[in-house]
Amino acid sequence: MDKQEFKDKFDELLSITRGSFETFLATAETVLREQRPLPLAVDEANAPADLLQLDQALLAAAPIAAVPRHAPFYPLQESGHRFLLAADGLHLEVRRPWLHFIHRLAESPNVAIPYGALEKKCTLDFGSIGSALPQMKEFAAKAKADAPIEAAASLLWNHAARTWRIAYPEVIGEASASRIQYHQVEVGENESLAIDLHSHGHLVAFFSDTDDADDRGAVKISAVFGNLNTDKPTVAFRMCVLGLYIPIPVPAEKVYG
Repeated sequence: MDKQEFKDKFDELLSITRGSFETFLATAETVLREQRPLPLAVDEANAPADLLQLDQALLAAAPIAAVPRHAPFYPLQESGHRFLLAADGLHLEVRRPWLHFIHRLAESPNVAIPYGALEKKCTLDFGSIGSALPQMKEFAAKAKADAPIEAAASLLWNHAARTWRIAYPEVIGEASASRIQYHQVEVGENESLAIDLHSHGHLVAFFSDTDDADDRGAVKISAVFGNLNTDKPTVAFRMCVLGLYIPIPVPAEKVYG
C-alpha cells in the first residue's frame, strides 16, 4: 500500500469514526433529555405513580423555565405556552403561528430572584389588526344588515400565504337580539383563528359575562360591534390570552368610516 492509498484509507476511517461519534452524541442527548427529571416539588420515589404521571403530563403541557441571566434567552419556537420565572417575577409566554406573546403575571418587588430580565412582548405575524380591515368592513356591513339579530364571523390568518380569509360559522338554533351560538369554523391548512367577531345589534359594543365565559382559555383577538341602528356604531376589541383580557383601542371610524 503506497502513501496515497494509506492516506485515503485513514481519511475514510476518520470520517466513519467522526460520523459514529456525532450519532452517539445526538442519541445520548435525546436519551438524557427524555430521562431528565422534571422540576416537580415531589418525592418521586414515594409519590403514587398514577398521580405523578398526571402531574408530569401537566408540566409537559405547560412547563416552567428560568430565564437565563447570562446566556441569550431562547423563545418558544412551536405553538404552546409556558411560564417563565424572571428577575422581576412570573411571566407567561404564548406562541401561535400568528402571535408571540410575553406578559408578566406576578411581580416580585422585594425578593431577589437570581434569574434574567424579561420584557413584555406582543408580536403579530400579520403586523397589525388594520391588515384585516377589508374583512372587518365586510362583517360590519353584514352585522348592520342583520341587526338587531346578532351576527358572527371568524378571521383566519394564513401564515404561509400571508393572507386573510373571513368565514361565517354555522349558527346553532336561531340567533336573537341578545344571543348567538355557533359551531367554530373549519380552519384550513396553514390557517389560524386570529380574530373572532360578533355583534350586539342595537346595543353598545361591550364584552358581556357570556363573552368572558366564551373567551376564557382562548388565544385570539375578540371584537364586538354595536349601536348598529345609529349613525355612530361602536366597536370594542381585546386580546384574549388564556384568561387574560387586554383592551385594544380601535376607533370605530376605522371600521365604519
